[in-house]
Amino acid sequence: MAYQIDQSNKIEQTNKDTVLALSNSIQCSVKITSKTKRQAQEMFRMNGESRVFVFKTFAAGIYLLLKNSNIKQGKIIIDIEYPGRDKQIKLHVENMLSENEKNKIEITFKPIGKSSPAHNLAYKVSTGKNSADKIISLKEIRDCFRSKTKSRGV
Repeated sequence: MAYQIDQSNKIEQTNKDTVLALSNSIQCSVKITSKTKRQAQEMFRMNGESRVFVFKTFAAGIYLLLKNSNIKQGKIIIDIEYPGRDKQIKLHVENMLSENEKNKIEITFKPIGKSSPAHNLAYKVSTGKNSADKIISLKEIRDCFRSKTKSRGV
């Protein structure tokens, strides 16, 4: 069975915390606080990337959720949060994955629905009934977009 990922409170809602939750045989959730989202928005704006703030931050959240849940392989179904942007988001996530992970993780986008365990977990964390497994920092978001190439000692 595939892992499902859902979001509670969209990235662009910078007055609310965003929760990303993953569910299957394991459950895991990460939270991006409203403060961190506003800081990330400013960081992207200062880099001339204000138009991609939402998609890159969402992709970083997905990557950090996968990393925190220790998923190394399998099919990942992400709820369609930003119609028409699936390819862009997938590309950002895949750029963050190692070469080995890229070959073992299959990312697709499909509607998840409100009965999904991932939706239920995201909702419970966003309403404070459950705690997030991890709070994502601005540094972690920034580090997702640093070059993955290694220095050649030059």
